[in-house]
Amino acid sequence: MKCFKLTLLALVCAGAASCSSTSNSAGPMDEQAMMEKWMKYSSPGEAHQVLAHKVGNWKLRVRMFNPDGSLGGESDATSAIQSIMEGRFIEDHTTDSFQGMPFLGHGMSGFDNIKQRYVGTWVDNMSTGVMNYEGTYDSATKTIHSTGESPDPMTWQYVGTRSTETFVDDDHMVMKSFMKGPDGKEYMMMQLDYTRTSR
Repeated sequence: MKCFKLTLLALVCAGAASCSSTSNSAGPMDEQAMMEKWMKYSSPGEAHQVLAHKVGNWKLRVRMFNPDGSLGGESDATSAIQSIMEGRFIEDHTTDSFQGMPFLGHGMSGFDNIKQRYVGTWVDNMSTGVMNYEGTYDSATKTIHSTGESPDPMTWQYVGTRSTETFVDDDHMVMKSFMKGPDGKEYMMMQLDYTRTSR
């Protein structure tokens, strides 16, 4: 346990000129205060339980939409979501097909205790870029509202995106993704309907 505590203290102090408090000028923090800060930062809490709802195996109905609202394509996919890092993050492995080609996606989400926001990344085998996003949870509607940046090969740049994840009930979720079309107006580009197959 002592070695573990020393390791944490070393991490807390890494890169700093001294182990002094940045919140006031009262002087350096003692070991106990530093440990309390670290534990507050590293401990999963109620916000992480929101993500725990997603853990399990799911079948997905994927629908893609054009800027005019017309259906651009639809497919069936599967998603396996597991809890990792002792409940601090969840990891998503999604399998689908796109125009006859296999699609593999990997996402990781968590709740950052410093930012007080949900954070996540997404990569897949049809992109060389990484999508990053941050969001907040509305308990009244059971919805995570996120914004981020996604690679757009048509414009060869990263563009702003918005998404919602709504927990309909214990066995159903709906995710919607939005972006701006050629006319500059936002449209829903994708909707994923999740149905749980097992926990």
